[in-house]
Amino acid sequence: MTTKTKVKSQKTAQNMEELIKKYGIEVKKYSMGQLIEGVIVSLRPSRILVDIGSKAEGIVKKEEMKDSENSYKKLKVGDATLVMVVKEENKQGYVELSLRRAENERRWRDFQRMFNSKTPFEVNVLQYNKGGLICDAFGMQGFVPISHLDRVHFAEVSTAASGSERDIAQRMEPLIGRSLKVIIIELDREQNRLVLSEKQVDSGEIKKKREKRLGEIKVGDIIKGLVSGVVPFGLFVDLDGLEGLVHVSEIAWEKVENPIDYYSVGDEIKAQVLDIDEKKGKVGLSVKRLKPNPWETVAERYLENTKVKGVVSRVVPFGAFVQIEPGLEGLVHISEMTDPLKEGEKVEAIVTLVDAKEQRLGLSIRQLEAPQIYK
Repeated sequence: MTTKTKVKSQKTAQNMEELIKKYGIEVKKYSMGQLIEGVIVSLRPSRILVDIGSKAEGIVKKEEMKDSENSYKKLKVGDATLVMVVKEENKQGYVELSLRRAENERRWRDFQRMFNSKTPFEVNVLQYNKGGLICDAFGMQGFVPISHLDRVHFAEVSTAASGSERDIAQRMEPLIGRSLKVIIIELDREQNRLVLSEKQVDSGEIKKKREKRLGEIKVGDIIKGLVSGVVPFGLFVDLDGLEGLVHVSEIAWEKVENPIDYYSVGDEIKAQVLDIDEKKGKVGLSVKRLKPNPWETVAERYLENTKVKGVVSRVVPFGAFVQIEPGLEGLVHISEMTDPLKEGEKVEAIVTLVDAKEQRLGLSIRQLEAPQIYK
């Protein structure tokens, strides 16, 4: 290079630096693999033009548009999007970009936004895995623990929750292929962990409706609702915006072994309000308290030395309980038996003790054999 050429080159470089300083022109350089936030300026089937700043445009060719969700089909001019640099500059002066290769980063950023804002979205159930459901969440796998299914779906599977893995898997099978609305409750990119909850989805409209209903009811009220779930520990009841629970002990005066023997999902139910949790928007209910308590009138209806009939409901080491009527059981002590009793056996006995306050009723089969004057 001649001295004259060197001087000219230095002068040009100096002039360029002066221009940048004078007019504040920013010259950006992009490297392979770099992620850039850009704005769509043009959309065509064969390419997308993206404004990547400093009045520079990048191009996404057809083969770099498609990701697992075909998200490019939803893009519009003016939309912001994340792209990855695949070529610093082509012959036409464009930076070549890829939507496809930026997919993973874009997805995690979207998840972070949804996690921060508790935004609900839909996932598809793929399979059951120990403890919950594996779901497709925009091309990634998310996990919904059994305890985070909503009350209806939880009711469908919870009766098997204490059984074997095989029992639980069979119970969960009807949910496979279905769509669930969820929110993200745990996000860990390093562990590739995405934990979801169906039961915590709660829109503003639902909250308003719940608050309104909470202001309309009080303890002691008798209200109607629909059974939305049947579980071993009781009944979930939809109270038009509120969730009610009838504990298994409040279904009937007699001992309830399985609530499914009394009610099914969809049944209309009338119950009394026992307690209200305004913070959680939940209501404790009782069905049995709308019916007479048989112990309140037991002393009038079953006098001592009265002969009664019943069915053995439980056999215990010290005797057997006999159900005389729903909600009313008497104990035949082992010393008052003539032969061992079996559950389900029909028996006759003599009333030997009536204590309504302590809810105790004593019975004797042995005394039937002795001479008695029955009332």
